[in-house]
Amino acid sequence: MITSKIEIQNILPNTNSTCFVIQSLFSKIECEELLNTKIKNSFKKAISNYPTYYRNNDRFVTDNDDLANQLFEKVKPYLPETIKINSTIQSENGVWHLKELNNRLRYCKYSTNQYFHRHLDGVHYRDETTQSKLTFMIYLNSATEFKGGRTLFFKTKETDEIWASYVPKQGDLIVFDHNVWHEGEILTQGEKFVLRSDILYSKEAIKQIQEPFTGHLGYIWSILKIDDNTILSGGRDKEIKSWNISGKQKYSFKGHQNSILCIEKISDDIFVSGSRDRQILVWKDHKVFNKIKVHAAIVLSLCRLDNNTLASSSGDNTIKLSNLNGTVLKTFKEHTNWVWQVIKLDHDIISSSSEDGTIKIWNLNTDKSLKTFLEDCSIISLSYNRLTRKLISGNLRGEISIRTLSKDYHQTKIQTFKAHVGIIRTIKVINNNQFATGGEDNKVKIWDFDGKLIVEFEHQNFVQSIEKLDDNTIISASYDGTIKTWKIKTTANNGYIA
Repeated sequence: MITSKIEIQNILPNTNSTCFVIQSLFSKIECEELLNTKIKNSFKKAISNYPTYYRNNDRFVTDNDDLANQLFEKVKPYLPETIKINSTIQSENGVWHLKELNNRLRYCKYSTNQYFHRHLDGVHYRDETTQSKLTFMIYLNSATEFKGGRTLFFKTKETDEIWASYVPKQGDLIVFDHNVWHEGEILTQGEKFVLRSDILYSKEAIKQIQEPFTGHLGYIWSILKIDDNTILSGGRDKEIKSWNISGKQKYSFKGHQNSILCIEKISDDIFVSGSRDRQILVWKDHKVFNKIKVHAAIVLSLCRLDNNTLASSSGDNTIKLSNLNGTVLKTFKEHTNWVWQVIKLDHDIISSSSEDGTIKIWNLNTDKSLKTFLEDCSIISLSYNRLTRKLISGNLRGEISIRTLSKDYHQTKIQTFKAHVGIIRTIKVINNNQFATGGEDNKVKIWDFDGKLIVEFEHQNFVQSIEKLDDNTIISASYDGTIKTWKIKTTANNGYIA
């Protein structure tokens, strides 16, 4: 019997980044076994966990040790045995050795008009010394069965120029660095199927100088100053950590089953957290006091209303008003897509921003919104200065809008300007004259309310959350796994000098 020779095709020219295709590594029969009838009937919409600006395809996730081991043994001979990393992030440095395939397998199905827009694949952390470095993806059918659907690669997040592309062919396996920008091109006809996972590497533990706020594994989604000497943070590692102002860890809280996206203080001894696991946990005395299950999708934002009541927003397109016992007091349903943020404007007034391109003002005593402000793209972040009545929003295109509101919440003035390259993830009012923003260009920026940039700082990945510590200090949390402290001197005219 003649065995066909396996060929390796390098995809990215003139780069040190790993990106190659192992052609026909899996046979037609193997692909059909991987994509059996049971799997085909198990796909669900990704919208409960991912926004439509990002992806709208279907997927099925399964944890399967045996299958992961089989797939790893097949690909292992073609993988780099070691990866050397030299990074400014201390924990990343060193020589990483090939270990195994992540047992979490993600099947993806793309139908007509479905896509997975430009992104970096997230690192899977087993622990501090074992983490994923490479993406593993099998094409389970060929482009002869669909139109569009190429895998596209880009040098940066913002460029329009395609660096390289690959047309799917059944049985091919593509392997590439997590830090390479890529996307699943929109399908114009047919159906496309892939199976993806992550290739894990490990390194020896080396005693390192403990830097402030070091301890989270992976993305940090949210930070909150809870008292004069305590900061809380939540991340992809499913943990909430408590720090003192200097960045020394005090406690670690475990209770969620997935990434922790938002944290809110309710009273001096109670705070709440929201997660991808669709739960809101009530914490008291370092323990889970109650589990609130009121949403049908990811919990995106939390807002304290009083010592026993909170508002929450979700990927199920709703805002829920609940008490700490988990009783739903009211549901607002006017948004038609993810409700990214909900904030308090006054005693019985809240505001929300949504993927549907609207900002809504709600009176807690009525069932319908008071006002709706419409933009032509997703509105991700929202903040408010009560004294000046300025409502600040940040959108998908990196634009800030500052609306001045009347006492009955009409818009009396609006100013819009380009603030970031890419999505604005977070906005924090610092005082009556300045506010801070964080974006997907990895920048923290300080602005005055006339839209003048005062100063900027930089992370190595998306800036997800900003908190004010005092008049001269802010902190920011990032997808790069760090929390950074920025010292700022305030001049007499409230300007900033870095």
